[in-house]
Amino acid sequence: MALEWVVLGYAAAAEVIMVLFLTVPGLEGLRNVLIAVANDLLKQFLFIFPFSLKSPL
Repeated sequence: MALEWVVLGYAAAAEVIMVLFLTVPGLEGLRNVLIAVANDLLKQFLFIFPFSLKSPL
């Protein structure tokens, strides 16, 4: 249970850092890189996600 809270805390901290980098003015280059990386990661997760929705029956 404690490990779940640690992982959740790290995920929340990563979200806060991403929001700061995306909203701070003057970081257009970094913003474009972060958007590209997030886009590539989300594309990979879309291939995995349908398999997790299969019914066990």
